[in-house]
Amino acid sequence: MEFSAGITEYNNTYNLNAIDDYNKFLRNNSSFKFDDSAPSDFQIALETASKSSPIRDKGDPMGLGSFASQFSSAIGNGINAVNAAKLEANRMQEDIAMGGPTSIHDAMIAAEKATLSMEMAIQIRNRMISAYTDITNMQI
Repeated sequence: MEFSAGITEYNNTYNLNAIDDYNKFLRNNSSFKFDDSAPSDFQIALETASKSSPIRDKGDPMGLGSFASQFSSAIGNGINAVNAAKLEANRMQEDIAMGGPTSIHDAMIAAEKATLSMEMAIQIRNRMISAYTDITNMQI
């Protein structure tokens, strides 16, 4: 009993639960909560594409022609944006190495943007593969 009472007193004196307290504070802080009710950019793109595609068409009985072309162009534009960010980061790094006017700060920001856009593209790919797998495994 004395030992556990001593630990409690030591903990109260030196606040060994500071990390736990900070995590509780973050969980209760509204800036760390995501608004699930607001649609994401991807959801907005899908809704826009689905509204502009015909539901039924004699030439396209499934009604997916316009949607599929818009979806593929959106994916292509996203991949092109990731590539452009990476090329820009590489150009800035080369400029610094050659002694050009590019600041290290700007080059680091460009490199981080390129890294984040690549990670986002990988996550989108993973989600699409997961969705495709889920759909193909559905029982009809």
